[in-house]
Amino acid sequence: MSIAYNFEMSKEKFLQEFGLNLKIERVRNKLTQEKLAELVDCSTPSIGYIERGIKSVTIYQFLKIAKVLNLDLNKFFKDIEL
Repeated sequence: MSIAYNFEMSKEKFLQEFGLNLKIERVRNKLTQEKLAELVDCSTPSIGYIERGIKSVTIYQFLKIAKVLNLDLNKFFKDIEL
C-alpha cells in the first residue's frame, strides 16, 4: 500500500489516505486498535483519529507503528512525489 502524494493534495486528503493505509496494514496484521495502541504506547482513540485522518502522527509514533506492523517504509512511501 502506498500513498501518491503531491503538493496539490490537501493536508486533509493526505491524512485520510495515510490513515486508511495504516488501517489496512493493521487489519492485515490482525490487530485491533486497542492492541496496536498498547504495543505502541498510545491511546486507542489516538489510533482511531490517525486512521480516520483527524490527527496527524509524529515521526516517532509512525516509526513505532511501522515497526509493530512490519511496514516496508520504502514501499509505503514509494509513490510520494515532491
